[in-house]
Amino acid sequence: MGHVVRCLWLANALRDMYDSPVSFCMAQDDIGISMAQSRGWPVLRVAAEDLGEVDGDALVIIIDLPGGVSAEAVRSLREKNPRSLVVLMDGTCTGRIEADLVVSPIERLPEPSSWLGFRGQRYEGPAYAILDPAFANVPRRLSSVVSDPQILVSMGGSDPYGLTLQALRALDSMEEPFHVTIAIGPAFLHEVALRTWLAGARRRYECRREDSLLDLMVNSDLALVSFGTTVYELAAAGLPAIALSITEDHAQSAEVFAQGGSLMHLGLFSNVSDEQIRSAVRELLNDQQLRLEMAQRGQALVDGKGAERVAKLVVAGIQEQGKSEAEGGIGTTHRA
Repeated sequence: MGHVVRCLWLANALRDMYDSPVSFCMAQDDIGISMAQSRGWPVLRVAAEDLGEVDGDALVIIIDLPGGVSAEAVRSLREKNPRSLVVLMDGTCTGRIEADLVVSPIERLPEPSSWLGFRGQRYEGPAYAILDPAFANVPRRLSSVVSDPQILVSMGGSDPYGLTLQALRALDSMEEPFHVTIAIGPAFLHEVALRTWLAGARRRYECRREDSLLDLMVNSDLALVSFGTTVYELAAAGLPAIALSITEDHAQSAEVFAQGGSLMHLGLFSNVSDEQIRSAVRELLNDQQLRLEMAQRGQALVDGKGAERVAKLVVAGIQEQGKSEAEGGIGTTHRA
């Protein structure tokens, strides 16, 4: 869902800033497809392995898939769409070598030697995190002094591995005073199990299903989340976070992001104990200065203007299309 949502915000920016028509190519899932359609975007149902069969006159083809895309698929796209600018929202898959523009919010790209043959432009860093533009208007946090702490639990649009229940089981046995709000994503897979567990819980919990978590983030004091787009939103909102990861790839990304100082990363969820979660929560609850420093570092890292930046890069790429090939240039990296 994070990939779907950020593409929707990028599509909005391309339309609003440049009056660009946008279509989506999607194979799964029905919830993501209906989300794009409900916002007025036409959707062509096509599987990732069939990308090379897409035939059209698009000026730009933007690829954003959880598993990335292969170099072979990008080459096939080029054969079918020789005049199109190919933009890849992933700097780790093999398709990056064939792309004209690579954008990644994480400075975790492969070693320079693995980019041999790349002749496009790549941009990496939190400045390119694509979020709801409303996050750009969140006031800076100036204080973390609270008497009634609010904890936000958000484990992604579907929470495929049940991290919501893992977090709640750890929190439920704590004696410290705090309130917990559970943000349930649009494709949440464990609603029956969650409702059953809540019926026997010691604490009282509030469940919310919102299109945007911005208000919940602004009105919370710390968050317990799975690593993903939510982490960038939390940083922009100035909300300190404790993160678990569902894959090794996410864990690597979280570690890099944690170095920026806006979150505590506990590691792969399967290796994290209830006591580790409780200990991290206690540390943040008991250290107002740490929470404030994490909030300020997060807002310094992510300003919420990523969609605007990436839209500008796409349009600039159209204008410069073919220049690298004509001049025999090599790829260039930009970090922000």
